[in-house]
Amino acid sequence: MILDATAGNRMMWAHNGKQSDYIVFMDKEPNLAIPPDVLAIWQYLPFREKVFDCVIFDPPHSRFGKNSIHQDTKGIRGRWWGNLSRRWQIEFYKAGQEFMRVSNILCFKWNETSHFVDKILALFKPWAVKYKKKYNSTMKRGKSTTWWITLELS
Repeated sequence: MILDATAGNRMMWAHNGKQSDYIVFMDKEPNLAIPPDVLAIWQYLPFREKVFDCVIFDPPHSRFGKNSIHQDTKGIRGRWWGNLSRRWQIEFYKAGQEFMRVSNILCFKWNETSHFVDKILALFKPWAVKYKKKYNSTMKRGKSTTWWITLELS
């Protein structure tokens, strides 16, 4: 079983993966276009220990505010992708602890919109990086660096 701990509108999944018997889609937002299977937050997972083979974590990467360069003309980006809270460091640390409780493998996606990946990975101790792949892209508003990282408990 796989836990997608930040399912959102299941944007990262191919069409045939948006519904699956082996993936549990979790999110904290109830009013999504594709509602989550489980309504919960990352810091307090409602699952028993070691129930998942893998956890997928694609958290918000930025804070979208009124003056954010990431806010589009309709003002919906923050609602679509979520917002990085003011307490993000504590939340990420607690999430890492919860992910450890339910799985030994964490697949993590991070875009360096507001914080470099090494600053983020420091919050996920004692997870060990097993795979780290950098993707650069050019967007209308500049360059973007996205990381796909697999972490494992030693």
